[in-house]
Amino acid sequence: MKRRKTLKIMAAAGATASMAGCSGILGGCGPGEDEIGTVAEDVNNEEPSTAEEASTGDGDSVSITGEIQSIGDNEVIIDDGTGTAKLTTLFGGFETQNVGEGDCAEASGIPFAPEDGSDNDIRLLVEDVGLANE
Repeated sequence: MKRRKTLKIMAAAGATASMAGCSGILGGCGPGEDEIGTVAEDVNNEEPSTAEEASTGDGDSVSITGEIQSIGDNEVIIDDGTGTAKLTTLFGGFETQNVGEGDCAEASGIPFAPEDGSDNDIRLLVEDVGLANE
């Protein structure tokens, strides 16, 4: 009897944790509408571009969801389990309030190749970024 009650409590806790966001027992944060790994393959098969070219080009916008790995003054790194993306703006700078490492974020923008020697799979020139719907 105690075992059955304990299992029910554990199952409820696991379901609540997985619905709450990134670090649930049953799942993680992402991938979203577009997988970072798939976007990276597409970007790496194209001609190299810079952030300025991406902002003026006719590049297709993508929407990614991933766990925030780090937040810096000019970048946010997210990971969706298929790859990592460095979120950037054209002129640099992010204002982050009430978010931190481990939060689940959604971002949309135009992807382009990472800098040489970077550990990230893509850079994303951000059009919109926020916390993922939980």
